Amino acid sequence: MNANFIPNDPERVRNIYPSVTPQWPFNQPPKTRESSQPIYNIQSDTNLKIMMRDGIRIAADVFRPSSSGQKFPALLAISPYTKGLQSTNVPIAQNEAGITEFWVPRGYAHIIVDSRGTNDSEGKFNNRGEIEQQDFVELIYWAANQSWCDGTVGMVGCSYFSLVQLLSAKHQPEPLKAIFPYDAWTDRYRHLFYPGGIPQTGYMWMWFSAMSNLHFNSGRSNDLSGLTEMMEEGMGFENPFDGEFHWKSSPQPFLDQIKIPTYLGSDWSFYWDHLPGVFAGWEKIQGPPKRMLVGPKPSPWRPFAAYHQETLRWYDQWLKGMDTGVMDGPPIQIFIQGTNEWRGENEWPLSKAEWKKLYLGGPDSGLEGTLTDSEENQSERSYTNDPLSSEWRYGHPRLVYRTEALSEPIEITGPLSLHLVAHSSAEDVDWIVYLLDESPDGTTHLLTRGCLRASHREVDISQSKPGRPWHPHDKKILLTPNQIEVFEIEIVPTSNVFLKDHRIRLEICSCTSAVKRVAYLDTLAVKAKNTVMEGQNGSYLLYSSIPS
Repeated sequence: MNANFIPNDPERVRNIYPSVTPQWPFNQPPKTRESSQPIYNIQSDTNLKIMMRDGIRIAADVFRPSSSGQKFPALLAISPYTKGLQSTNVPIAQNEAGITEFWVPRGYAHIIVDSRGTNDSEGKFNNRGEIEQQDFVELIYWAANQSWCDGTVGMVGCSYFSLVQLLSAKHQPEPLKAIFPYDAWTDRYRHLFYPGGIPQTGYMWMWFSAMSNLHFNSGRSNDLSGLTEMMEEGMGFENPFDGEFHWKSSPQPFLDQIKIPTYLGSDWSFYWDHLPGVFAGWEKIQGPPKRMLVGPKPSPWRPFAAYHQETLRWYDQWLKGMDTGVMDGPPIQIFIQGTNEWRGENEWPLSKAEWKKLYLGGPDSGLEGTLTDSEENQSERSYTNDPLSSEWRYGHPRLVYRTEALSEPIEITGPLSLHLVAHSSAEDVDWIVYLLDESPDGTTHLLTRGCLRASHREVDISQSKPGRPWHPHDKKILLTPNQIEVFEIEIVPTSNVFLKDHRIRLEICSCTSAVKRVAYLDTLAVKAKNTVMEGQNGSYLLYSSIPS
């Protein structure tokens, strides 16, 4: 690690050595045989207007090495998040284009672009649709053909910027040589709008509010119609089933068309949005060289500067032809929570994983039960979901199931699901499932979440895999009140070592807290008595156990 690197110093994020951790997905910085050094000053060409095929002008800021006559690779960053914001230290979620002060001194041009119909760009916003995707391709060719570019292009940034990378790569523009999509959902329906068939209204309100602040109050955009239509479509939630509306801007159906080196990444805390896209991308992108990392939440989180050193190794290798060693060792690096160490793996899910079950059981009363590795006598446990109660706004009541204090550590890494046998007094109900690590003092660490709207319980066996039930989400099948049904609930993969004396904890409820991030789900405001069947022929947690 460079002597100038001070971890977690928010005042030194915009720096040749960003003070953000992690920078590498390893316990120690890797040995890098060749690396671009920070030797160039930065030359700025701001507020450029790039003409598109239909006469619309797209606004861009170009930051490039100040070196007459030399040519450099270009790194393109495109979003509706205001190009001017991306050069600041403002620590908000939309400051995600990466650190110019890191890239340009090392011999890369950093091009930050306002999407069509946003900020200083003309036209009508298309929200990653076909029109905007054609803009991505044109911008890639524009960058490659500049006098200061050597004809090779990569892309940088996270979240929206990463979705742009995947959607650009599907079109296979020749100058685009590699991508590093960190934090990118791939299935707009399942990962973002309707996880488990439940509207993620809270998140959409937050995102649309941010978009409103960036655009509607600035007075910079001449055509706000595209943004208005996006918000009306999104907040109207008029497309409650999977289909063309969601596919048109989702990378998922086109991941197999990506033919260039791809480095996927996210962090475990993003189970509610971007994390599932990493595993989908790993499974569907076949053929080109690929890598994957899943780590802890970066600190500081924004401006986005995590893993720049690892991204540099990636782009030095694929855009500059340097021998960086980035392809050495296992292609997957995962951060094992609990022990807090990185570990290399060769495949996902892990071939060494053993499928095990923890059965729900316990005394036949109250809201607390047990998790055991053997079935107990048949029992049941009920709670009443009442949207008029004060506790409902705080995510209660909820059932809590816990193992005994562990006599030895247990590692859960990979897919997992809840086989829920239950009935409800209502025709429809939401099931929200949380997996937590409970410490001996009773404090908990929320690891991941699963959710399912009961009327979306239909399973497509042909597309399902262990721990990964596949729900078509193409129609509603209401419950018969008080009739027992089986609900296969996918829980977003995680990796955690439950240490000695800790407990594995599972919580089940039908509403989400109004004071926590998990409140993003817009659960049904229906009063219902919900009953979980336990013990023999009852409910169990299916998980990927890693042998010690």
